[in-house]
Amino acid sequence: MVELIPPPDPHTLLPPLLACLPTSFASPRPPPTLLRLLSPILRQRLEVHTSTSSHDSWASLLCWDASKGEVLKDKIEQATFEPHPVSGELEVGDTEPITYKRFDEETLRAQVPLIDWPFTVLYLWCTGSEEGNAWKLAELLPFDNDLQRDPSWSSSIVEADESARERLVTEALQEADRANARSQRNLSVAQGDDDDYWAMYDKSEGRTPARKASIDPRAGPSEEEYYARYGIVQPAMDGHDPDEETTDVQSSLNGNVLQQLLSAQSNPSTVREPPPYQGSSDRDQDEREVEVTQPVPSSPSSRASDTVARLEQHAERYGASEAGIRQHISTTLKSMYRLAKSAGMDREEFDRIVQRELETLSIFDRHD
Repeated sequence: MVELIPPPDPHTLLPPLLACLPTSFASPRPPPTLLRLLSPILRQRLEVHTSTSSHDSWASLLCWDASKGEVLKDKIEQATFEPHPVSGELEVGDTEPITYKRFDEETLRAQVPLIDWPFTVLYLWCTGSEEGNAWKLAELLPFDNDLQRDPSWSSSIVEADESARERLVTEALQEADRANARSQRNLSVAQGDDDDYWAMYDKSEGRTPARKASIDPRAGPSEEEYYARYGIVQPAMDGHDPDEETTDVQSSLNGNVLQQLLSAQSNPSTVREPPPYQGSSDRDQDEREVEVTQPVPSSPSSRASDTVARLEQHAERYGASEAGIRQHISTTLKSMYRLAKSAGMDREEFDRIVQRELETLSIFDRHD
């Protein structure tokens, strides 16, 4: 069922509106009579702004454009609001032809340009309110000739509905054309990318890269050569490394100090006696030229002193060997800890490994 919308009657709608405009300079809030004449969205605008902030005149809020709202306030201040002496109401006077414009299925506006007043009134057809369906004020503008000459406004509601349908079809076709143009543009860009991609193969050289010779797994070293490599490996506990021999610097960490001490103990060196005192007289010169062949007997005291010397020398060598062993063990543990730390192993893991190896030494003690 088609809804019949009557045209707005300016002589019925405008007098209450014009009567409320002068109060905008006397009261910070619009009168309740004015609020009933406004559309829901415009009524909410006035209620929110007048309750949260103080304006010099709420009349500027009747226009959604701030610059036009200031002009509207000046127009209201300059206008003369005199009621008719007989009826006591403000006379609207003549108006320009009313035009209509439908924005969508639910939004229909009517434009009422006034001749005797410097205003252009825009009404909105509102439905579903408690007061029923009626024309409500959508916006109050200062008189605008450009808006009056706008060709999108129609002279009747029927023409506004037909113009809206044509406009919707035209906008849909334009949107389809824009979407088609965007898709064509994207397709051309994609094709251009494909052409650039395949053009790289056209610019490349046509020869096939040379085939590398396959590696024969059987071409490796023989079995004797493989095991012969282990003959030149330097043992980890061998202190003598020919590659590390130097002539000027002597290391204090000799790995073979224990071997040297044991060999020295097995082959003790003979103690040489100091040469006799040589005098400067002629008699001593004659005695030096005579060779003494008579054996010199050794006393028991001298043999005892030699034994004590050898025991002291053995104790000194044993103490030196023990110090070398301790130094070697300390150096080896420090090297192993640095190696474990460089590999990312923490201190607790290293301690567990060393403790586990120390516990396994009890097996060797049982065998011994």
